[in-house]
Amino acid sequence: MKKMIKKPFALITDIGRKAHLTLLQMHGSLLARAEKWNQNPRERAIYKTSAAFTLVGLTLSNSAHADGFADMFNISAEQGDQIKESAGKLFAAAGFGGAGVGGYNWWRKGKEGEQSQIKGGQIIWPLVGGAALGATGFMLIKAGETVGIASSEQGALPQ
Repeated sequence: MKKMIKKPFALITDIGRKAHLTLLQMHGSLLARAEKWNQNPRERAIYKTSAAFTLVGLTLSNSAHADGFADMFNISAEQGDQIKESAGKLFAAAGFGGAGVGGYNWWRKGKEGEQSQIKGGQIIWPLVGGAALGATGFMLIKAGETVGIASSEQGALPQ
């Protein structure tokens, strides 16, 4: 039997409190490590040297510099398109899997007959969820094609 959550606000508060305590414990252990490193001069020198190399490498390398805000926005737009396409494929696959679970339960229900332990909700809800996920995936994949925008045409002037 499923345990019903009577007070969702109390559950959210408890989760937040546990996350806060975990972060405090992690912060304390990091402070203890830093104190340990500060006591040993050799480890402190290694720590500072590696930090200096990292800072110099990141600030002086050409690959670390962007071509400006316009380039950053173009890269962000391309990554957004790629995320949309990937999410569409994942939603379509999850929808196919959900519909498959519903179909498998339907087949088992028909095979076992009246003595079946499978309820109607175990058939209908995977089918409905699979259809919803599949439709969402289809819309994410085909939305750009429907309005006539391909990822290679974005930002280009019409001919």
